[in-house]
Amino acid sequence: MRANFKVMIVLAIVCGGGAVWAGGRWLDNTSAARLREIEATRTTVTFGTLVVAAEALRFGAPLSPKAVREIPWPDGELPPGAFATTDDLFKDGDRTVLYPLEQGEPLFASKLTGPGERAALSRLISDGNRAVTLRVNDVAGVGGLVLPGDRVDVVLTTAEVAEVILQDVRILSIDQMADEKSTEAIVAHTVTVEASPEAAQKLVLAQNIGGLSLVLRRAGEVRAAAFRPIGVADLTTARKTENAKAEVTPTPPPATDATVWVRRATELTQYSVPARDGGPSRRVTPLPETTPAAPAETPPPSSASIAAGEPQ
Repeated sequence: MRANFKVMIVLAIVCGGGAVWAGGRWLDNTSAARLREIEATRTTVTFGTLVVAAEALRFGAPLSPKAVREIPWPDGELPPGAFATTDDLFKDGDRTVLYPLEQGEPLFASKLTGPGERAALSRLISDGNRAVTLRVNDVAGVGGLVLPGDRVDVVLTTAEVAEVILQDVRILSIDQMADEKSTEAIVAHTVTVEASPEAAQKLVLAQNIGGLSLVLRRAGEVRAAAFRPIGVADLTTARKTENAKAEVTPTPPPATDATVWVRRATELTQYSVPARDGGPSRRVTPLPETTPAAPAETPPPSSASIAAGEPQ
């Protein structure tokens, strides 16, 4: 009995171990086959290079081989306008920075001048637009807090009215400074803005009509707001007070009742009548009640007597 029990235990161990071994082998073979399939379908990626800024570069900074470097980049995935090598960047001549670049930022042809060109403001103007310079001071220029790249509204002020004539105008430069990454406040005398040809004509004409002021917009706000011209009358309270009085409907005085007595023959009747414009014309004290006499004995009324039905 004990020998059979030991044999059964040995057989169970052998069968269990064999099942575990067979399962492990099957899983290993399946995983290996799946990995071979993945390796066969995987695309081989080859790397090239991409030229980026080795340091922070500002508007007007000349490029040199020391200011740029190459980093690994998937071959064939080069962004449009980028440079693969420094030789491609400088092969036709030196370049100058037009837009601020941070360290590690890729260099694009749109942010640089052409070979041998200087950093001119005309390179910053969008296609179809124009650059217009406006005269400003420390107040009209928002206290020197407006910087290149900011967007403003332009307000025309004449002797009696102030009106927003342009909205969402981009600042190209403050005096001679066009660096959009500058954080130094400048009390400017001139501001150059970008505008369409028609808007540029409005600005030139507006400078000869009145004063122009800049109203700084919130960063990222592109929605056009509805404005109305503001005149001198909107700044005074006298006219507003008169208009408010004219709009108030006068409340009529509360009506009061008056007592009116009316005699009809020998009958005396009391009425309650609303009093207007000073009340009733005559007010009579009620007569004491008397026993009416026989009609034959009633004396004829005199000319001073009150006619029947006449209000007192």
